[in-house]
Amino acid sequence: GLNIVQTNNKGVYQLLSTAEANYVFISIPSGYEVPFKDNAPHFFRKVPEEYSSKQIVNFELKRKKEEEKQHVTIVWADPQVYYLDEIPELQEAADDVKELLSLNYKDVPAHGLVAGDMIGWLKDADTLYEPIKRTINSIGVPFFYAVGNHDMDTNSRTNYSSKKTYNRYFGPTYYSFNRGDIHYIVLDNAFYIGRGGSSIGYLDERQFAWLEQDLKTLAEGSTVIITMHIPTYSPDARNGAFHKEQMNKVLQNRSAFYKMLEPFNVHLFSGHEHYTENYEINKTIFEHVHTSLGGFFWMAPWSWDGSPRGYGVYEVDGDNVEWYFKPIGKSKEHQFNVYPVGSNSHKEEAIVVNVWNYDPSWKIYWYEDGVKMGEMEQFRGYDSSIYNYVNKNKENFKHPGIGYALTDHLFFAIPKVKSRSIKVKVVDRFGNVYIQEIENKKDANTL
Repeated sequence: GLNIVQTNNKGVYQLLSTAEANYVFISIPSGYEVPFKDNAPHFFRKVPEEYSSKQIVNFELKRKKEEEKQHVTIVWADPQVYYLDEIPELQEAADDVKELLSLNYKDVPAHGLVAGDMIGWLKDADTLYEPIKRTINSIGVPFFYAVGNHDMDTNSRTNYSSKKTYNRYFGPTYYSFNRGDIHYIVLDNAFYIGRGGSSIGYLDERQFAWLEQDLKTLAEGSTVIITMHIPTYSPDARNGAFHKEQMNKVLQNRSAFYKMLEPFNVHLFSGHEHYTENYEINKTIFEHVHTSLGGFFWMAPWSWDGSPRGYGVYEVDGDNVEWYFKPIGKSKEHQFNVYPVGSNSHKEEAIVVNVWNYDPSWKIYWYEDGVKMGEMEQFRGYDSSIYNYVNKNKENFKHPGIGYALTDHLFFAIPKVKSRSIKVKVVDRFGNVYIQEIENKKDANTL
């Protein structure tokens, strides 16, 4: 994980190692199968702690039969399994992906990414990591992993040694691979600081140096997808309140990171926050923050912003990427919730819509008795589903002291008192249209 070399046309390479090197790994080229071992991609070899002569490390690659320019990428974030009795619910998520792929992408190559926090408490690694890996492997496509703050050894004295348990189960914490025309990179930005087991969002110089070398192998203008746990941006930053950003929630040295990515078209995949957000950082960098796969720590069907349990689906065609959110157990057409008048105490006279995968290119229209009334107005508030669920059930939660959170992807409109029906039409950035209709009365069933 320090130096990068390319093989010759016969696949031969020579790499000068140092005492600091932990792994030698291959950036799997496009058109080749992903090697597997112990229910996870095995593209790396451990460097011996002591050796005095040359080491021979070979990687066997098998060419794939199908073309990969068109492929689909599944993105999970924060499964955060705490107990063995949550594995069946994780299996439901795996089965949902399996069904989606069989129904919609039968002959399309697919792989997955997990943006960190596979586990709740690392003390349970020997009990939970293998069942988690087996469950994910049951989907039948390779999943690549990123490390999260819950995957760290919090009894370590420095960040350098805080990923040893993770290494034992998943290998290196940063690496790259290729599929079709896309270069995928996985980074470790959960930086352990040793204070109460906490971490900050930070990329150290070792990774920056490696990343700089990795990117030099690409042509300018290439499309790059980078997965890491902690987001680079935040709602506070978007609203100009940079002073409110917290070190454990945002990549601290993001400016240097963005600078390095300038020559490329980049999608950033992250998690950590247990909400859904999208940030257009600039014209060439787009960040997708993915909600927790298990919703509210497997205690509720939604995360604290009201986004349902689910995952991201990214359809790749050449260097073009389109995406949508897939709720577990529901159709991929289910992209928002509509709440009737009286359901939100902050907007008592309004219908309220939660469009969890919203970004500013989306349009949210509303119709009253079939008449188009215009676009709904965005506001910051609480989602009614998770708000009501927490208040009703919090005494029985396995993890007390946590609840709902404010979100920016809510919209409202105030209908006429005598109107009978309300229709909401949502158009995403790709022109896909989603429609829901409810009766204009306070007891309308919207969930």
